[in-house]
Amino acid sequence: MIYNKFREVIEKIENIFFTSKNTLKLIFSCLLSKGHLLIEDVPGVGKTTLSKIIARSLDLEFKRIQGSPDLLATDITGLSIYNPKTMEFDFKPGPVFTNILLVDEINRIPPKSQSALLEVMEEHQATIDGKTYVLPIPFFVIATENPLELAGAYPLIEAQLDRFLMKINLGYPSKEQLFKIVDLYLWSNSNYKIDKKINKEDIIQAFEEVKKIEIEQNIVDYVINIFDLLHSDNKVYLPPSPRALLHVLRVASSFAFLEGRNYVIPDDIKNTLPFVLAHRIILRDYNKYSDLLKFVINLMNKVEVPITKNRIIK
Repeated sequence: MIYNKFREVIEKIENIFFTSKNTLKLIFSCLLSKGHLLIEDVPGVGKTTLSKIIARSLDLEFKRIQGSPDLLATDITGLSIYNPKTMEFDFKPGPVFTNILLVDEINRIPPKSQSALLEVMEEHQATIDGKTYVLPIPFFVIATENPLELAGAYPLIEAQLDRFLMKINLGYPSKEQLFKIVDLYLWSNSNYKIDKKINKEDIIQAFEEVKKIEIEQNIVDYVINIFDLLHSDNKVYLPPSPRALLHVLRVASSFAFLEGRNYVIPDDIKNTLPFVLAHRIILRDYNKYSDLLKFVINLMNKVEVPITKNRIIK
Protein backbone atom coordinates (compact mmCIF):
# COMPACT_ATOMS: atom_id res chain seq x y z
CA MET A 1 0.00 0.00 0.00
CA ILE A 2 1.01 3.60 -0.57
CA TYR A 3 1.32 4.34 3.16
CA ASN A 4 4.23 1.86 3.33
CA LYS A 5 6.34 4.27 1.28
CA PHE A 6 5.73 7.01 3.81
CA ARG A 7 6.46 4.65 6.68
CA GLU A 8 9.81 3.63 5.14
CA VAL A 9 10.80 7.27 4.59
CA ILE A 10 9.84 8.19 8.17
CA GLU A 11 11.94 5.32 9.52
CA LYS A 12 14.90 6.36 7.37
CA ILE A 13 14.69 9.98 8.52
CA GLU A 14 14.45 8.83 12.13
CA ASN A 15 17.81 7.09 11.69
CA ILE A 16 19.63 10.18 10.40
CA PHE A 17 17.84 12.91 12.34
CA PHE A 18 17.23 12.42 16.01
CA THR A 19 13.66 13.36 16.62
CA SER A 20 10.67 11.24 17.57
CA LYS A 21 8.75 9.22 15.04
CA ASN A 22 5.59 10.98 16.22
CA THR A 23 7.08 14.37 15.23
CA LEU A 24 7.90 13.02 11.77
CA LYS A 25 4.36 11.68 11.44
CA LEU A 26 3.05 15.12 12.38
CA ILE A 27 5.13 16.71 9.61
CA PHE A 28 3.95 14.26 6.95
CA SER A 29 0.37 14.55 8.23
CA CYS A 30 0.66 18.29 7.62
CA LEU A 31 1.84 17.64 4.06
CA LEU A 32 -0.93 15.11 3.35
CA SER A 33 -3.52 17.54 4.76
CA LYS A 34 -2.40 20.10 2.14
CA GLY A 35 -1.30 22.47 4.89
CA HIS A 36 1.88 24.27 5.89
CA LEU A 37 4.26 23.77 8.79
CA LEU A 38 5.88 26.22 11.21
CA ILE A 39 8.85 25.00 13.25
CA GLU A 40 9.74 27.20 16.23
CA ASP A 41 12.77 26.56 18.39
CA VAL A 42 16.06 28.00 19.58
CA PRO A 43 19.08 28.11 17.22
CA GLY A 44 21.14 24.99 16.66
CA VAL A 45 18.58 22.23 17.32
CA GLY A 46 18.23 21.33 13.64
CA LYS A 47 15.18 23.18 12.32
CA THR A 48 16.74 23.93 8.93
CA THR A 49 18.52 20.57 8.79
CA LEU A 50 15.28 18.67 9.35
CA SER A 51 13.50 20.79 6.74
CA LYS A 52 16.19 19.95 4.17
CA ILE A 53 16.03 16.24 5.01
CA ILE A 54 12.24 16.24 4.59
CA ALA A 55 12.66 17.97 1.20
CA ARG A 56 15.29 15.43 0.10
CA SER A 57 13.02 12.54 1.03
CA LEU A 58 10.47 13.84 -1.49
CA ASP A 59 11.25 13.62 -5.19
CA LEU A 60 9.88 17.11 -5.74
CA GLU A 61 11.18 20.56 -6.65
CA PHE A 62 12.63 22.36 -3.63
CA LYS A 63 13.51 26.03 -3.11
CA ARG A 64 14.56 28.09 -0.13
CA ILE A 65 14.03 31.67 1.06
CA GLN A 66 16.38 33.06 3.69
CA GLY A 67 14.51 35.55 5.84
CA SER A 68 16.16 38.97 6.18
CA PRO A 69 14.95 42.53 6.94
CA ASP A 70 15.69 43.70 3.38
CA LEU A 71 13.69 40.94 1.66
CA LEU A 72 11.10 42.34 -0.76
CA ALA A 73 7.74 40.85 -1.71
CA THR A 74 9.00 40.45 -5.29
CA ASP A 75 11.91 38.37 -3.95
CA ILE A 76 9.25 35.88 -2.85
CA THR A 77 6.62 35.85 -5.59
CA GLY A 78 8.59 37.15 -8.58
CA LEU A 79 8.18 40.19 -10.80
CA SER A 80 7.61 41.35 -14.36
CA ILE A 81 10.61 42.81 -16.19
CA TYR A 82 10.34 44.89 -19.35
CA ASN A 83 11.94 43.25 -22.38
CA PRO A 84 13.02 45.94 -24.90
CA LYS A 85 13.35 43.35 -27.68
CA THR A 86 9.74 42.19 -27.51
CA MET A 87 8.48 45.48 -26.00
CA GLU A 88 6.58 43.37 -23.48
CA PHE A 89 6.92 42.49 -19.80
CA ASP A 90 8.38 39.03 -19.07
CA PHE A 91 7.40 37.39 -15.82
CA LYS A 92 10.29 36.06 -13.73
CA PRO A 93 8.81 33.61 -11.20
CA GLY A 94 10.01 33.77 -7.60
CA PRO A 95 10.91 30.86 -5.33
CA VAL A 96 7.26 30.24 -4.35
CA PHE A 97 6.80 28.48 -7.69
CA THR A 98 7.96 25.12 -6.40
CA ASN A 99 6.62 22.05 -4.57
CA ILE A 100 8.51 22.35 -1.28
CA LEU A 101 9.38 25.84 -0.05
CA LEU A 102 11.60 26.38 2.97
CA VAL A 103 11.24 29.86 4.49
CA ASP A 104 14.12 30.02 6.92
CA GLU A 105 13.78 32.52 9.80
CA ILE A 106 10.41 33.76 8.60
CA ASN A 107 10.17 36.22 11.51
CA ARG A 108 13.13 38.14 10.07
CA ILE A 109 11.04 39.06 7.03
CA PRO A 110 9.32 42.49 7.39
CA PRO A 111 5.49 42.45 7.57
CA LYS A 112 4.96 43.95 4.09
CA SER A 113 6.98 41.14 2.54
CA GLN A 114 5.46 38.52 4.82
CA SER A 115 2.08 39.50 3.41
CA ALA A 116 3.23 38.18 0.02
CA LEU A 117 2.99 34.70 1.53
CA LEU A 118 -0.64 35.08 2.63
CA GLU A 119 -2.19 34.48 -0.78
CA VAL A 120 0.20 31.74 -1.88
CA MET A 121 -0.24 29.76 1.35
CA GLU A 122 -4.03 30.00 1.50
CA GLU A 123 -5.03 29.95 -2.17
CA HIS A 124 -1.97 28.31 -3.78
CA GLN A 125 -1.68 31.15 -6.27
CA ALA A 126 0.19 34.42 -6.65
CA THR A 127 -1.11 37.67 -8.13
CA ILE A 128 1.59 39.83 -9.68
CA ASP A 129 0.81 43.02 -11.60
CA GLY A 130 -2.87 42.10 -11.74
CA LYS A 131 -2.27 38.65 -13.22
CA THR A 132 -2.84 35.45 -11.27
CA TYR A 133 -0.41 32.55 -11.49
CA VAL A 134 -1.32 29.10 -10.13
CA LEU A 135 1.27 27.29 -8.03
CA PRO A 136 2.22 23.66 -8.68
CA ILE A 137 0.64 20.73 -6.84
CA PRO A 138 1.63 19.73 -4.22
CA PHE A 139 2.73 22.98 -2.56
CA PHE A 140 4.13 22.68 0.95
CA VAL A 141 5.69 25.51 2.98
CA ILE A 142 8.03 24.70 5.86
CA ALA A 143 8.93 27.84 7.82
CA THR A 144 11.30 28.19 10.76
CA GLU A 145 11.55 30.86 13.42
CA ASN A 146 13.55 31.63 16.55
CA PRO A 147 11.31 32.46 19.56
CA LEU A 148 14.01 34.24 21.54
CA GLU A 149 15.54 36.69 19.07
CA LEU A 150 14.11 40.21 19.20
CA ALA A 151 16.56 42.41 17.26
CA GLY A 152 15.57 42.57 13.60
CA ALA A 153 12.63 40.21 14.12
CA TYR A 154 8.98 40.77 13.21
CA PRO A 155 6.44 38.60 15.08
CA LEU A 156 3.96 36.86 12.81
CA ILE A 157 0.49 38.39 12.90
CA GLU A 158 -2.52 36.21 13.70
CA ALA A 159 -3.60 36.04 10.04
CA GLN A 160 -0.16 34.75 9.07
CA LEU A 161 -0.08 32.22 11.91
CA ASP A 162 -3.49 30.94 10.86
CA ARG A 163 -2.05 30.08 7.43
CA PHE A 164 0.05 27.41 9.11
CA LEU A 165 -1.90 24.24 9.60
CA MET A 166 0.50 23.06 12.28
CA LYS A 167 3.23 24.42 14.55
CA ILE A 168 5.82 22.24 16.29
CA ASN A 169 9.06 22.56 18.21
CA LEU A 170 11.91 20.04 18.25
CA GLY A 171 13.40 20.47 21.71
CA TYR A 172 16.88 19.42 22.81
CA PRO A 173 18.16 15.92 22.03
CA SER A 174 18.79 13.48 24.86
CA LYS A 175 22.28 12.55 26.10
CA GLU A 176 22.19 9.31 24.08
CA GLN A 177 21.12 11.21 20.97
CA LEU A 178 23.98 13.68 21.40
CA PHE A 179 26.49 10.81 21.15
CA LYS A 180 24.80 9.60 17.97
CA ILE A 181 24.78 13.12 16.51
CA VAL A 182 28.54 13.42 17.02
CA ASP A 183 29.11 9.98 15.52
CA LEU A 184 26.98 10.59 12.45
CA TYR A 185 27.68 14.21 11.62
CA LEU A 186 31.29 14.57 12.76
CA TRP A 187 32.84 11.29 11.62
CA SER A 188 30.50 9.96 8.94
CA ASN A 189 30.23 11.01 5.28
CA SER A 190 26.63 9.81 4.94
CA ASN A 191 24.91 12.97 6.13
CA TYR A 192 21.33 13.43 4.93
CA LYS A 193 21.48 10.40 2.62
CA ILE A 194 17.94 9.31 1.78
CA ASP A 195 17.48 6.10 -0.23
CA LYS A 196 13.70 5.98 -0.19
CA LYS A 197 11.89 8.74 -2.04
CA ILE A 198 8.25 9.70 -2.47
CA ASN A 199 7.32 11.25 -5.80
CA LYS A 200 4.54 13.59 -6.89
CA GLU A 201 2.25 10.76 -7.98
CA ASP A 202 2.61 9.06 -4.59
CA ILE A 203 1.55 12.23 -2.78
CA ILE A 204 -1.42 12.86 -5.07
CA GLN A 205 -2.52 9.26 -4.54
CA ALA A 206 -2.12 9.71 -0.78
CA PHE A 207 -4.31 12.84 -0.97
CA GLU A 208 -7.09 10.67 -2.38
CA GLU A 209 -6.58 7.94 0.22
CA VAL A 210 -6.80 10.46 3.06
CA LYS A 211 -10.19 11.61 1.72
CA LYS A 212 -11.49 8.05 2.24
CA ILE A 213 -10.57 7.90 5.93
CA GLU A 214 -13.68 7.32 8.06
CA ILE A 215 -14.50 9.56 11.01
CA GLU A 216 -17.19 8.37 13.40
CA GLN A 217 -19.70 10.80 14.87
CA ASN A 218 -18.27 10.03 18.32
CA ILE A 219 -14.90 11.38 17.17
CA VAL A 220 -16.49 14.56 15.83
CA ASP A 221 -18.39 15.02 19.10
CA TYR A 222 -15.13 14.53 21.01
CA VAL A 223 -13.35 17.27 19.06
CA ILE A 224 -16.31 19.67 19.31
CA ASN A 225 -16.41 19.14 23.09
CA ILE A 226 -12.75 20.16 23.26
CA PHE A 227 -13.50 23.26 21.19
CA ASP A 228 -16.48 24.10 23.39
CA LEU A 229 -14.28 23.91 26.48
CA LEU A 230 -11.74 26.24 24.84
CA HIS A 231 -14.50 28.73 24.04
CA SER A 232 -15.93 28.68 27.54
CA ASP A 233 -12.63 28.89 29.46
CA ASN A 234 -12.09 32.36 30.97
CA LYS A 235 -8.34 32.12 30.40
CA VAL A 236 -8.86 32.08 26.63
CA TYR A 237 -9.04 35.51 25.00
CA LEU A 238 -9.16 34.29 21.38
CA PRO A 239 -10.48 30.73 20.91
CA PRO A 240 -9.94 28.65 17.73
CA SER A 241 -12.16 29.21 14.70
CA PRO A 242 -14.46 26.75 12.89
CA ARG A 243 -11.77 26.47 10.21
CA ALA A 244 -9.42 25.15 12.89
CA LEU A 245 -12.01 22.48 13.72
CA LEU A 246 -11.96 21.25 10.13
CA HIS A 247 -8.16 21.31 10.16
CA VAL A 248 -8.06 19.12 13.28
CA LEU A 249 -10.23 16.47 11.64
CA ARG A 250 -8.24 16.66 8.39
CA VAL A 251 -4.89 16.21 10.15
CA ALA A 252 -6.26 13.34 12.25
CA SER A 253 -7.30 11.62 9.01
CA SER A 254 -3.80 12.04 7.59
CA PHE A 255 -2.27 10.70 10.81
CA ALA A 256 -4.57 7.66 10.67
CA PHE A 257 -3.45 7.06 7.07
CA LEU A 258 0.20 7.07 8.17
CA GLU A 259 -0.73 4.54 10.85
CA GLY A 260 -2.09 2.26 8.14
CA ARG A 261 -5.74 2.63 9.12
CA ASN A 262 -8.78 3.72 7.13
CA TYR A 263 -10.52 5.21 10.17
CA VAL A 264 -9.75 7.79 12.86
CA ILE A 265 -9.46 6.85 16.54
CA PRO A 266 -9.26 9.18 19.58
CA ASP A 267 -5.48 8.61 19.76
CA ASP A 268 -5.15 10.34 16.39
CA ILE A 269 -6.89 13.40 17.83
CA LYS A 270 -4.71 13.34 20.96
CA ASN A 271 -1.51 13.09 18.92
CA THR A 272 -2.32 15.95 16.54
CA LEU A 273 -4.87 18.40 17.97
CA PRO A 274 -2.50 20.36 20.28
CA PHE A 275 -0.14 21.13 17.39
CA VAL A 276 -3.01 22.34 15.19
CA LEU A 277 -4.62 24.56 17.85
CA ALA A 278 -1.94 25.93 20.20
CA HIS A 279 -0.69 28.63 17.82
CA ARG A 280 -4.26 29.67 16.93
CA ILE A 281 -5.39 30.71 20.40
CA ILE A 282 -4.54 33.72 22.57
CA LEU A 283 -4.63 33.49 26.35
CA ARG A 284 -5.19 36.42 28.70
CA ASP A 285 -2.14 35.82 30.89
CA TYR A 286 0.63 34.16 28.86
CA ASN A 287 1.27 33.29 25.23
CA LYS A 288 4.63 31.53 25.07
CA TYR A 289 4.17 28.65 22.64
CA SER A 290 5.28 25.94 25.07
CA ASP A 291 2.74 27.26 27.61
CA LEU A 292 -0.01 27.36 24.97
CA LEU A 293 0.79 23.77 24.05
CA LYS A 294 0.58 22.63 27.67
CA PHE A 295 -2.67 24.53 28.17
CA VAL A 296 -4.36 22.84 25.20
CA ILE A 297 -3.10 19.39 26.24
CA ASN A 298 -4.30 19.83 29.82
CA LEU A 299 -7.68 21.05 28.66
CA MET A 300 -8.00 18.22 26.14
CA ASN A 301 -7.32 15.69 28.91
CA LYS A 302 -10.37 16.98 30.79
CA VAL A 303 -12.70 15.86 28.00
CA GLU A 304 -14.05 12.33 28.18
CA VAL A 305 -12.53 10.09 25.52
CA PRO A 306 -15.22 8.28 23.48
CA ILE A 307 -15.41 4.55 22.93
CA THR A 308 -15.59 3.88 19.21
CA LYS A 309 -16.69 0.78 17.32
CA ASN A 310 -13.23 0.53 15.73
CA ARG A 311 -11.19 0.50 18.92
CA ILE A 312 -11.60 0.99 22.66
CA ILE A 313 -9.10 3.46 24.04
CA LYS A 314 -7.36 2.62 27.32
